[in-house]
Amino acid sequence: MSELLLAIMLVVPLVLAAAQGLVPRTGWLDHLTAWAALPGLLLALWGNDFSHEVPWLLLGSHLGLDLTGRIFLGLTAGLWLAAGVYAKAYLADDPRGCQFQVFFLVTMTGNLGVTVAQDGVSFLTFFTVMSLAAYGLIVHDRLAASLRAGKVYIVMTVTGETLLLVAMVLLAVQTGSVQFEGLAQRLTASAGRDWIIGLLLAGFGIKLGIMPLHVWLPLAHPAAPTPASAVLSGVMIKTGLLGLLRTLPLGTESFTQWGKLCLAAGIATCFFAAFIGTLQRNPKAVLAYSSISQMGLILLILALALIAPAAWPMVGTALLVWVVHHGLAKSALFFGVGIAGASMRAAPLRGLFMTTMTLPALALTGLPLTLGFTAKGGAKYASAMLEPSSGMLAWVFLLSTASTTLLVLRFLWTVWPTSSPIHSHNRPATGMLVPWAILCMSVSGSFFFVQFRQWTDPAWSSLTASAVWTSSWPIVAAIAFAALMIRPLKRWQTGGRICIPEGDICGPIVLLANWILRSCNPPDGKFPVAGKVALAHPTWVHHFSGIILRKFDELAALVENDTIAALIFALLAVVLLLISLG
Repeated sequence: MSELLLAIMLVVPLVLAAAQGLVPRTGWLDHLTAWAALPGLLLALWGNDFSHEVPWLLLGSHLGLDLTGRIFLGLTAGLWLAAGVYAKAYLADDPRGCQFQVFFLVTMTGNLGVTVAQDGVSFLTFFTVMSLAAYGLIVHDRLAASLRAGKVYIVMTVTGETLLLVAMVLLAVQTGSVQFEGLAQRLTASAGRDWIIGLLLAGFGIKLGIMPLHVWLPLAHPAAPTPASAVLSGVMIKTGLLGLLRTLPLGTESFTQWGKLCLAAGIATCFFAAFIGTLQRNPKAVLAYSSISQMGLILLILALALIAPAAWPMVGTALLVWVVHHGLAKSALFFGVGIAGASMRAAPLRGLFMTTMTLPALALTGLPLTLGFTAKGGAKYASAMLEPSSGMLAWVFLLSTASTTLLVLRFLWTVWPTSSPIHSHNRPATGMLVPWAILCMSVSGSFFFVQFRQWTDPAWSSLTASAVWTSSWPIVAAIAFAALMIRPLKRWQTGGRICIPEGDICGPIVLLANWILRSCNPPDGKFPVAGKVALAHPTWVHHFSGIILRKFDELAALVENDTIAALIFALLAVVLLLISLG
């Protein structure tokens, strides 16, 4: 049964993507596309743990499900399902709706495949499919800002994929296998483990959005349509964490230097991203920097296991809870941005909307009675095992609560709905309201569900007076500070005194790259040698870049042909069906 659901989960989205080019767009096709992630959710909820081997594929592929994969698959499939239903209503009148659905379905296939991949090659294959197909979601509206975001995204993505490919090759050479089972022990004993760990941290760190590898994320999230932004932030960036959980030697021995590096990078990412996010005017950009800040906290928690291997069981559970908490809350907030762009003429309706939005927003801060409270409680308990630094980390978590509170207050300010619509739809459609409302309620409902099922240490969710006060007073202090500073900050921003563009350091990096290219390509086409001698030679950068761009244009023209694209996706569906059924 589990193998059959696995096959359906991977094949159905590709079949539907192929159907977009083979048959006219119809209502039934839109309905099937919206529910394409349902087999994955069923597999996560009712499928058994299993491992399915395909020895003839690549280096010998393994697909399967374990506890970590089940949690990631359940969250991933659930949010893709919600985004599919939301997108059907959100893009009902979009002339590019068919193209969106194709990229949406292919990206979904890669994202679902990552959660069930049990070896490095399969993981990297699905990871690459997901990452490259997401480019089509980012540049969907073809606006100049979206195309720029797509360029930055694809450069960062290809860089990350290259680093991960080198890491996988080194893993195969050093350990003799890329199977995830027993990988931690084999990697610990390998001679080149530091090189491999460094490549893995850098490659997956790009997907996580760890500073300074984050520049694609605050550009991509505002550019993509709202349902795509929800899954980009809710689940896709967390595939970077899943990759680290699958490949790093966690719980085997202490990697103090790497742990300290991750600890420093996590703390810096958490606070710098929160600071920059509070200065943004676009609500989706604010949420993008919030995701970066939260990924910094995730890296901080992961660093605890690298420094103190004994803390790994607690750290692993805390990370899984944090992943679910952040995915639910952040997707609900992104869905809310799309609803806020619709018309809400009645003041009570706007008030109800903002009240509901406040719940997932404050859940990110660790508000009691939300899953964020459990996640942050687990992180605090895990950090207490790092004795020399436990006091410092306690303050980090307190300050992160305050900074996150300021960030979500800024978001709520920017997303406040108006009586006139921002988007083409005049009122929120039912297909948008239902997934949004379910996710908003789930951030609190999941708290009680975890309590009832006793999936975590009861101390993590303890509602004693001291625990509630410790979690609440930074939130209250941040709200009071924001109330005092709202007028001067509003005046400074109106005057243009505080303004950091989306992508922050991306602008200076592009200017530096352009300066280097101009230096390598003098107007006369001659390259200086030793400062004096000049060689007449074609501008090599233009020559090779022209070849690459022409090939990309040819490939894009090929794929944009609906019939050819449909045949390609149909072929992929057949291949995956054969792989899944062995």
